[in-house]
Amino acid sequence: MRAQINHMAMVNPNWPMMGRFYEAMFGFKTSGKVSRPANGISVGDGYVGLNINPQRDGYIGGLDHFGMVVDDIEEARARMQRKFPKANIVKRPSTRPFAQYSGHDPDGNVFDLAEPKSKMNEIYAEQQEKGSWAQDRYLNKFAIRTPNAEASAEFFHEVFDLKLVNNTSDKDGFYLSDGRVTLALLPWSIPIFEGMAIKRPGPDHIGIKVESIEAFTETMRSVAGSNPYLAPMPLGGSKESDARRDFLQRSCGGKMQIADPGAVWIDITDE
Repeated sequence: MRAQINHMAMVNPNWPMMGRFYEAMFGFKTSGKVSRPANGISVGDGYVGLNINPQRDGYIGGLDHFGMVVDDIEEARARMQRKFPKANIVKRPSTRPFAQYSGHDPDGNVFDLAEPKSKMNEIYAEQQEKGSWAQDRYLNKFAIRTPNAEASAEFFHEVFDLKLVNNTSDKDGFYLSDGRVTLALLPWSIPIFEGMAIKRPGPDHIGIKVESIEAFTETMRSVAGSNPYLAPMPLGGSKESDARRDFLQRSCGGKMQIADPGAVWIDITDE
C-alpha cells in the first residue's frame, strides 16, 4: 500500500502569527484554494502541509498529529483489524478538508487518513494540480514519543508499508519513511526526563531540511531583527531549560534545534 505523509498539525491560540513564522523562516506557502479564516491556517512546502489550528476549550496546545494519504482506506482498515485490534479509525465530519478518517495506533497515537484528491475535498489539491512546487526548505520528519515504540513501528510498517530506515548511527527509536518524510517513533518513560519536568507521551518535534545551516541562521537573524514576534523561542538559560535543550539535542539527528514561538521543537538539518 502506498502511503504518503501529507500533513502535520499543531494547535496554538495565536495561529495567524504562527503561520507567519513558518512563512518567514522557511518560505512555506499558504493554501490559496481553500480558505478557512475562522478555523486556522495551512502552509506547506509543496509536498507536506502544516496545519496550525486555533486552541479550543479542553485542548492542549503544541504539536498535535500527522496525516497520510493512502491508496485504499478500507484496505488499511482491514490490515489493522487483522493484526492490531487495539487500533481503530473513525470517519470524520464532512466539513474537514484535511482527512476523511482519523485513527490511532496500538499506543494511542493519532493520525489522519485520506484517499487521493479525486475521492475527497483535499485542501492541498491546488499544489497537487500544479504538480507541487520544489523548495529548498521542507518538512522532513514527524517525531512521536510513545511507551511502546517498537510496537508502533511495527504497526505503521505493516499497515501502511512505511519503510524502516534505521541504521547503526541512529539515536534510540524507530525510523520509518514514505520515501521523503520520516516518522520517528521514540521511546517514552519517566526516567528519561531526569532533571526536567515530565513530558507526556505524544508528538515530540518536527524536522525541517534547509539548504544550509549558514543560510538559515542568516534568515533567523534577519527575520527576528525585523519582527521580534517571529523570533524562535530561546532554548536553555537555566538549569532545567538547559536539561530540556540537551534532551532535545540527544533525541534528534539534525544539526540545529530551535523552538517556534509556540514552543514546538524543530530539528533542522542541511543533510
